Amino acid sequence: MVSLTTNSTSCTVSPTSVTGSGSATLSCTIAAASTVHVGVTGTSGSLSHSVTVTYIVQDFTIAASPTSVNVNVNAAGTSTITIGALNGFAGVVSLATNTTASCTVSPTSVTGSGSSTLSCTFTSTGAKHVSVTGTSGTLSHSVTVTFNVQDFTITASPTSVTVNAGSAGTSTITITAVNGFAGVVTLATNSTSCSVSPTSVTGSGSSTLSCTLAAAGTVHVGVTGTSGSLSHSVTVTYIVQDFTIAASPTTINVNAGAAGTSTITITGQNGFGGVVSLATNTTASCSVSPTSITGSGSSTLSCTFTTAGTRHVSVTGTSASLSHSL
Repeated sequence: MVSLTTNSTSCTVSPTSVTGSGSATLSCTIAAASTVHVGVTGTSGSLSHSVTVTYIVQDFTIAASPTSVNVNVNAAGTSTITIGALNGFAGVVSLATNTTASCTVSPTSVTGSGSSTLSCTFTSTGAKHVSVTGTSGTLSHSVTVTFNVQDFTITASPTSVTVNAGSAGTSTITITAVNGFAGVVTLATNSTSCSVSPTSVTGSGSSTLSCTLAAAGTVHVGVTGTSGSLSHSVTVTYIVQDFTIAASPTTINVNAGAAGTSTITITGQNGFGGVVSLATNTTASCSVSPTSITGSGSSTLSCTFTTAGTRHVSVTGTSASLSHSL
């Protein structure tokens, strides 16, 4: 009977003995790629003979570069996946990702050594951990790439500005970085009556929207921040107020030495509630009463002239930056 043994703990022979003539199977499982010389010795009494079997153990490695990718929301971020052959490996490595909804690998297989591109597009911010697995037969190795998905927000304060016609009204536009965003955000407005200053913000910061609108009305002004593929907008509503001034009648026939009157009417526009001070250019002969009106209302212009002739009397209404005359 010949007893069979191997010099490697990674190997077994089965059966472990043969009587007379016969065969046994040497089976070896070696964990790492290398060239291993395995000896098998047959012993029977004083007889001993050996044979050597060389195992060329092959494998592959998988690596990613970079392993951390900063990318904007809805933009593609990429990493190169590299397959390295060990000890002459020449098999086909199939590549797959665990995030098929957001990511692709191209090409999907590499023979022996080579590279593939992992491309991922995410719709929300956060740290996304994407694994790529290479498989060839019983071999399987994985690598992880972290995508830091970034964005920014844009807000306005206040979002509603009440301002007189012809005067500047301002709102602060704030850019806030999300998940480490550090890009340059370019700011623009959709109104030629407005400006933003500064016109760009890096990462986080603020800018001032200033609008001067000529006529009463409600105007919705949009401010858009853009950085690469990212674009976000905010709307500021300007409530532009004014008043009108009118006289009735505008022509008065009156005797010398007698008082002639006309009603001066102030009408607020778009919610105007300011105090309008009234004055005439002929204070020696004329007066207005009352001399101020809040919002809308009327006053009486009264003039007394001592001599005959045509007199042109103006009345001016003033409220802060607003001024109208008749």
